[in-house]
Parts: sequence; structure tokens; C-alpha cells
Amino acid sequence: MVAVPKTPTIQVDWREKQAKLPELLRIAGFDIEIKYLPLCDYTIEHAIYIERKTGRDLAMSIIDGRLFKQARKMKQSSSRCLFLIEGSPYDSNMDISKDAIRGALLCLQAIWTIPVIFAADSGHACLIFAMLSNQLRKKSHLLGLRHGNRPKKMITRKLHVIQGLPHVGPMLAKRLLDHFSSVQNIMNAPEAELMKIEGIGKRKAQMIKSVLK
Repeated sequence: MVAVPKTPTIQVDWREKQAKLPELLRIAGFDIEIKYLPLCDYTIEHAIYIERKTGRDLAMSIIDGRLFKQARKMKQSSSRCLFLIEGSPYDSNMDISKDAIRGALLCLQAIWTIPVIFAADSGHACLIFAMLSNQLRKKSHLLGLRHGNRPKKMITRKLHVIQGLPHVGPMLAKRLLDHFSSVQNIMNAPEAELMKIEGIGKRKAQMIKSVLK
């Protein structure tokens, strides 16, 4: 098992209580907080959003159309999100072809640009969580610089500045600018006003305000 530094916090959706993974994460040294999560099944340090699916869960979400709705909500709320497939993605005993499953997984990765990680079982999934937590904490002390060409259009410049805030991706930056109209208004907004924006909870609002101060 990969060593877990200090006591990392993992939020677990209450619907995952009966799964093996939460207890394995607790044994591994994580601080587990079980609550209602509207966007995913797990979050690591309120920074990485993870949707866990077994082969049957995956097949059902493809059939009933939930899969890409979940992908859209996760992608809009965090630039750090992924799907974790526990077990074989083709082990569902449901009336769905392997090609349909392959196509859905490919769409998640190539079109939605959301990573899909495969775990053999719950123990392997726990190992992946520990590795992700370690990587997150190793980089947490570094300032995330935005590389590449600098934008020239004013609105693009504004969005570029807003994306410098912690855990604010392109979609969330646009929602902030649409709501507040200017970067200055965002900087002056209280936490309660920031929390009115979809994708910003209390924790993220506190992190944004701490940077702006």
C-alpha cells in the first residue's frame, strides 16, 4: 500500500456506504466523511472528483443515458475529475454490446477529456486513491502556472485571469464572469455570493477568497 501523508480527507457519497471501498480507505488512513455528493461518488481533498462504477453500473448508466449527464456536470464543476471502473467494464450481464461500452469509454476520454481509470477490485481502487492523494499533496505547494500563448481579446484575458483561481476551470470561469460581469466584482464578492455559482461550495469559496486576500 502506498503511504498516505497526514490525514487526507475523502468525501464519500452516502449511496456508497455499503461498498467495500470506503472501509478500505478508512483502514488505509484516510479521514472519511460520508455525505450527499450531487456530482460524483468520491472527492479527494475537495479537489479531485471521482465517479466509481462497476461493470453493471456502467452498463446501466449507458442504457438509461445517465453517463454523459454525469460527465457534463463533473466537467463543469472541476477540471480534476475522472471515472474509476472497478472490475471488468464488460461484466454486466445486461443486454448491451461490448462495442457500445467501448464507444462510451472512448467518448469519455477523447470527447469529454475525462480520464477513465480501471481497477481490478476494491483493493486496487484503494491503492489508486492513495497514489492520487500523494500526487495531489506533492504538488499542492506549487503555484499552478498557466502556460502557452497569452490571450489578446479582453474577454479572453478576463477568463484567463479568473482561471488562475484555485480549482476554477473554463466553464466555471465563464459562469463567474457571466454572474459578476467583471474580474473586480469577483475579487470583491463575499463567500456567500460566490457560493451562489453552480460548482462553488463553501470549501471552494473559502479557497478562492484566501487567494484573493
